[in-house]
Amino acid sequence: MSSAMDDTPTIAPDRELDEEKGHEPSGPRIRCPLCGWSPRKEDKWSCTCGFAWNTFDTGGVCPSCLHQWTETQCPSCSRWSAHSDWYAQ
Repeated sequence: MSSAMDDTPTIAPDRELDEEKGHEPSGPRIRCPLCGWSPRKEDKWSCTCGFAWNTFDTGGVCPSCLHQWTETQCPSCSRWSAHSDWYAQ
């Protein structure tokens, strides 16, 4: 039996919130639904198979083992939320 933490890629950069940057990103906005932190294109999450990639490039699917991640941990607030909740309307 696996826990949510075993089933979610993680990342740990030290970055400011998107709102503090003073500009809007192009394309769909991706941000933590709990604190508003936004990942950069070069940020990486690690799969339990050992592969590192930007989880938002693939909608939470690991390109190496094809595992579908349902939750993502925010590197800013360290809280977990549904991967689908990161995509702002």
